[in-house]
Amino acid sequence: MTPAICVAWLLSSLLLSSVPSGSFAQESATTTLQKPVSPSIPTQEKQSGSTFVSFETGLERIARGGEPSTLAELQALEKQQEKVASQINKVTVNVQQSSAQGSGVIITPDGFVLTAAHVAGRPGRTAIVKLSDGRTVKAKTLGTNRGMDAGLLQITDKNGAPWPHATLGESKDLRLGQWLIAAGHPGGWISDRPAVIRVGRVLQIMKSTLVTDCALIGGDSGGPLFDLNGRLIGIHSRIGTETTDNMHVPIDVYRDSWDRMAQSQSWGTLPGFTPMIGVEGSASSARAEVTSIAESGPAARSGIRPGDIILSYDGNSISSFTELQRAVEESLPGDRVEIRYERLGELMRARIIVGIADPQSAK
Repeated sequence: MTPAICVAWLLSSLLLSSVPSGSFAQESATTTLQKPVSPSIPTQEKQSGSTFVSFETGLERIARGGEPSTLAELQALEKQQEKVASQINKVTVNVQQSSAQGSGVIITPDGFVLTAAHVAGRPGRTAIVKLSDGRTVKAKTLGTNRGMDAGLLQITDKNGAPWPHATLGESKDLRLGQWLIAAGHPGGWISDRPAVIRVGRVLQIMKSTLVTDCALIGGDSGGPLFDLNGRLIGIHSRIGTETTDNMHVPIDVYRDSWDRMAQSQSWGTLPGFTPMIGVEGSASSARAEVTSIAESGPAARSGIRPGDIILSYDGNSISSFTELQRAVEESLPGDRVEIRYERLGELMRARIIVGIADPQSAK
């Protein structure tokens, strides 16, 4: 194994020992939305991008998923990885919302950024994007396909446009065993450290998920996955408990979801991460009255009790328990929301952190 690849894997192993895996970044703050400028995600035929790198001589067999069998092939793989790493660092960004953070990748000259849904959060929020040169720019969250963990935002600052952006590939063209390069900002953005590079291979290909052995940790979520030509083919999603089960959203999912996400729509639920606040009520009631509450759930911890009538959820008026259920379903676990409610004629309010539902738990 080459020194460059060894260093990347060693760094990821060291970071894995110090940062909890499985943690998802969450966000806060709201702002007014602007209609996106770009009508659609670039196709492979129409794309530009600055990350494409031609193959080193003798690398064709390895690029298709083969194992290096000669010193020349090993050296070619190392050179290719180094060239791609130098290009993808320019388009890999750190995404910050409140005190939480994740990663992302710029894909258009006008600053559209792909990330994970759990990093983007809900539409209309202000995000801070850290560029490779250390500059900080503002961005606006757009839509999310939560069922696939695909999210979109756009840089709103104009100082710096046109932005460097990734060359796009197509995930449908991937093969088992194919070599890939993962980038991100694990543990957050660090001023004297570029995007951290990991090299791995495709282990499983599904329509909704790519599985690789590119080791990911907290802070990598939303970061880019490239092939050996420097084409973007996925976005980091769920962090595996082992180095052999790291999940990525295929780039083709973003193409399929682009129109809705660009219109700031959010839909679906990430499997295993159904949001809940821990209250129950009657769908037939004319009011959103809490009839029971989960002990130690988010609502209980905030002081909400049975008999309270929910009036608003995160600034949106609530007139029935069905409306409350829908509002909770549009949240993400970890969201901080304000609930206004009535208790015995007195108006009250509480701030809660949305939790994750067990299969048998209440909304």
